[in-house]
Amino acid sequence: MFRSNNNFRKNTKKPLEQKETAAEKRMRKRFTGEGKITLVEYQKTHPDRVNIHIDDEYAFSITAILAAERKLRAGMFLSAEDTDEIQSADLYNRGLAAGLQLLALRPRSEAELRDALRRRYPDATPETLTRVLDRLKDLNYLNDTTFAKFWVENRLAFSPRGRNLLKQELLQKRVSREIIDTVITEHLEALQEEADQNGENDGQPVEEAQALEQARKKAKSYAAEAWPDFYRKLGGFLQRRGYGFDITGKVTRQVWAELKGQGTDEDEEEFGGLEE
Repeated sequence: MFRSNNNFRKNTKKPLEQKETAAEKRMRKRFTGEGKITLVEYQKTHPDRVNIHIDDEYAFSITAILAAERKLRAGMFLSAEDTDEIQSADLYNRGLAAGLQLLALRPRSEAELRDALRRRYPDATPETLTRVLDRLKDLNYLNDTTFAKFWVENRLAFSPRGRNLLKQELLQKRVSREIIDTVITEHLEALQEEADQNGENDGQPVEEAQALEQARKKAKSYAAEAWPDFYRKLGGFLQRRGYGFDITGKVTRQVWAELKGQGTDEDEEEFGGLEE
């Protein structure tokens, strides 16, 4: 479709780098006018994109493929609705490609990906971003339940922590509470079933067993402490790792007994419990 003439100039020299220039950043502002196309030219720094000039002034840029699909050429009149729709189509294509690229680097929640695309394409409308996200969900590349499962499995496998911290982390990713609760519960139940079948942990709840393992390692740092300080410091460590008070208190007492070879009932009466 495109020919080398005065209305369409192709630059065949490849750039040394694809870094966006300050001028290009300024040109990213959305064009809202209308008029006759006077020039369609390939960009020097991004030869896969073309600049559209309307009434002898730069208006906006789009991919060369989109320009070919819409058969854009000099002399064609574009209404304000046309220019808005073409720019939205271009942003949709760019957003979809960027979304796939970001998800290939690592899994992301829907809200996290929306934020990333909004930062990258500040001129994209909310409707365009929603279309991108919906398409990625249709393709099953974006799914908050799948993301939450990945997050929980990864955390518990490589850096065990309690359900409270897992919930906090996923809430920061703006995953819904319903998904979070379901995923964490199901995963812990699956781990518990596996541990019971393999005869591990002597029937101890898997979350408690993970807390105990971490507490035993950390307790070496507090071995010289008296019971109140030991209880406060080790208990605080476990709480920061996301374990609830029921697990924290039980595990801390068990580790103290293992270190000292005795119970802690009398000491606990003198020390009320963990500080929040």
